[in-house]
Amino acid sequence: MIKSGFLFILFLISVTTQSAIFGDGNPDNGIEDQRQSAPKELLKSVGTVFCDGGLRGTATHIETTANKEHSIILTAAHVLFNNKTGEAFKHCSYRPENQRLSGIDFAAISKHEYQPLSKNKIRQSETDIVFVALQKRTYQKNLKLTLLNNTAGNELQLLGYNADSQEISLSSHCMDFSSEAFISEQLLLHNCDALSGASGGPIIMATEKGNNAGIIAVHGGTLFNTDSAVAGAKVNPGKWINQARKVDKALLNQLEQFLAYLAKDFPSQK
Repeated sequence: MIKSGFLFILFLISVTTQSAIFGDGNPDNGIEDQRQSAPKELLKSVGTVFCDGGLRGTATHIETTANKEHSIILTAAHVLFNNKTGEAFKHCSYRPENQRLSGIDFAAISKHEYQPLSKNKIRQSETDIVFVALQKRTYQKNLKLTLLNNTAGNELQLLGYNADSQEISLSSHCMDFSSEAFISEQLLLHNCDALSGASGGPIIMATEKGNNAGIIAVHGGTLFNTDSAVAGAKVNPGKWINQARKVDKALLNQLEQFLAYLAKDFPSQK
């Protein structure tokens, strides 16, 4: 059972953010599907979230310095809720590298402010992020959280579950956008190819040396200023665009508070 001392459960109707793919095989109407199998080195740091019998999203094993008892993963908050009933799933586990027989149960979930019934979709997206402590350590590699104020002109990449191929894919050659319709200092607007299973996946930025700068944001879904986007449509930041919650000082503070809670309520078993 998940430790409830720091768990902020919202017994409200959950609204799952939609996610868009901007490629449909027609190169004349926009960016095409850039998803490919994730490189082995990147795959070693990510996995999938499996709750109550279904795969719900993607998560990343992150680098921490203060906790030695539990591995910490980072994902989108909405993947932990049933999008039809609004109730939190009863049993969740993390599957490193999406390996079905290697699931590790959740031990505790960080406090968050995600509000499924909020009519303010910008604010809802800004709070759609959560840290999770696992019941035992995963000996995966990890990715660090990186504060990055400027991504303009740089190539972005998204690691996320791809239901079409049933594997974790890397969506590359995407970029960030600005929008007068969707204004937020906490959100990164992007056109990386993604569907619902990619929710919670890390956005990373490739560097000139071919390395990555760590996690700069966490993919949440798609913001719409219209009923829906036409399949294969070009990115339109005024009507539809994918969004990710940026790594910022507030998020780093949330992590520090969670680690302090774990140190107090989950004492060393040694």
